[in-house]
Amino acid sequence: MTGQERGPAPLLSRAETTAVLGEVLRRVRGADARLVGWSAERLKHGRHPVVRYDVRVTLGGGGDTRRYSWVGKFYRHDEAARRVADLVAALAPTGLRARGGVVIPAVLAYHPPHRVLFSVYERGQALAAAILQFGGRVVATLGRAVAAFHATPLHVATRITPQAVLDDLRSRIARGDDRVRAVGSLSGLVDQLERDLPAASGRPTGALLHGDLGPAHLLWRRSGVVMLDLDRCARGDPALDLGNLLAQWRRAALRRPGEVPGFAPVRAALLTSYQRCGTRDPGLPARAAWYERATLLRKIHSLLTDTTRHPEPEALRRRQGEAVRLLWTGT
Repeated sequence: MTGQERGPAPLLSRAETTAVLGEVLRRVRGADARLVGWSAERLKHGRHPVVRYDVRVTLGGGGDTRRYSWVGKFYRHDEAARRVADLVAALAPTGLRARGGVVIPAVLAYHPPHRVLFSVYERGQALAAAILQFGGRVVATLGRAVAAFHATPLHVATRITPQAVLDDLRSRIARGDDRVRAVGSLSGLVDQLERDLPAASGRPTGALLHGDLGPAHLLWRRSGVVMLDLDRCARGDPALDLGNLLAQWRRAALRRPGEVPGFAPVRAALLTSYQRCGTRDPGLPARAAWYERATLLRKIHSLLTDTTRHPEPEALRRRQGEAVRLLWTGT
């Protein structure tokens, strides 16, 4: 049995990885399943690292080798991993794929000793590349998918309000320093957000939200959209997800012109498709714009104050330049 690591070393030793993958395999395919080999590649760093595992197995004592691709997400807290596993299980019978073409990677197993949640690795194309290749039908499909997710009647305890978003942003900026003041008063922009605080949406209990919807958490398939990373799911105004997605799209278009489709056409097409497929909500575009401004201000603050990942002077200058461009073009 062989094991191979690609890129930065995964968070388990080779022996631990072999043992854990074998345990997951037996849970999924039965006691006769045997792990022949595996390779691992770190896909994501940060608070919850993600590793892709390509495993080679034999089943039922046969000699034919099968291959599977899994994803292991490492959590800091056991309860967070279990919450996501329960959420994905609850979403499975809601018909999301049939209603909106939404694919949520199925959970295979949870390994408590290392707090690793294993899921099926779902393939797909990056949204920007898909829109450049296939045009408006990608955005139309995306709008339909997000509307279907928001309409899912699933209870989630966490609720997000506009006031909570504003309070979080104000507390972040209060911890700022001279780098924040170097590009003007972000506090004044937060004051304007407070004056423009949106009314509640027309859904008394709120919609089911992804909570961190962005291009990095969405993949395109010709039959729909793969939606990843449900760690921040909550209930609230659907405009929050749309505003967050649009803010991240604006930033991507600013950073990679020519590689990312223009912001304004995508914004208009997404909101049109969403409204066509969801509940009639005349105030949605204005509320989405509010959440978009709030998300951009949070990102601007992060660009100016987070020096831990890339502390080199040139990298810091690039981040400050990006913050200034976002400030002038997005807020």
